[in-house]
Amino acid sequence: MILLEPGNRILAETLSAKINFDTSSGEKRDHIDVRLSDFDDASYRVFIDPKERSVLQLSMYLPCYNEIKAIGGEDALKSFYGNYVVDPVGGADITLQLNLDEIKDEKDALVEKLSLIKQNVIGGPFYRFFNALAEDKPLSDPAKFNLRNDTVIYFFPKSDRVTVIFSLNFMDSTDLAIGKVVMQEFVESRRHQKELGRAPPVAYSYAPPLELKAFNIVDPVGNIGFISFVIMKDHVNKDRRDKIVRLMQMFRTYVQYHIKCSKAFFHQRMRTRVTELLKILNRAKTVQDDHKEKKTASGKTFKRPDEEKDE
Repeated sequence: MILLEPGNRILAETLSAKINFDTSSGEKRDHIDVRLSDFDDASYRVFIDPKERSVLQLSMYLPCYNEIKAIGGEDALKSFYGNYVVDPVGGADITLQLNLDEIKDEKDALVEKLSLIKQNVIGGPFYRFFNALAEDKPLSDPAKFNLRNDTVIYFFPKSDRVTVIFSLNFMDSTDLAIGKVVMQEFVESRRHQKELGRAPPVAYSYAPPLELKAFNIVDPVGNIGFISFVIMKDHVNKDRRDKIVRLMQMFRTYVQYHIKCSKAFFHQRMRTRVTELLKILNRAKTVQDDHKEKKTASGKTFKRPDEEKDE
């Protein structure tokens, strides 16, 4: 299994073309209105008005933003993009505005930071709880938010750990079957691979974990179950915090991507198997003899001995 890129490549390429555009030759930037989609039902709009081509607006439509805004989302937005945040336009949840002629930061670094806007904003609640744990100031109240319509993320802080629980739901029966195997593999890998000894403990169950009683959840609410990650203080030190936040907030995307890859692999194997079976059937067909007449050197018709007996 592979890890996905944390940023959006198409968004990065679009921004790079405009931010790194050289205007010293007197050539003007083209105005653009690019719209694209991402995982977790997120979408973006990159807009440069034809009347003011030095100003670029990056808007993001993120369904879960209103839920995470008060539990770290807004703080993360201001922390990463404070100088660029403006009032949302066009029905977007977040809008950043840049004057392309006044960019003083390193342009490639800025492009990378902007392409990571979804990861940084959704990572806000994770940063909130993990920062408090690392600073020995753990939060007392649990929290939750709907990452998407089929995934809920719960946070349960304690003095020495933060338990992160994902409630997953898949509508397709094939996705459900493959998803359960993926969840079980997380638990088994943690048990049997020694090199994962320092990784966070993982638990998977169909029944709700006991922590969810705080939200009055005692019966299964997802058809795939619950997977829990126990994040200890050692996991969120200064050197590891960004990485673990990135991996945690991308977990649902990771599962979704590998389910699709597994289905594509199964389809390929099935097509290959069908092709091989067709080859076997074709070889099993009998070849009919046309009984064409054969002539001898003298011009007489050649007959096999068995044909003469029949006559």
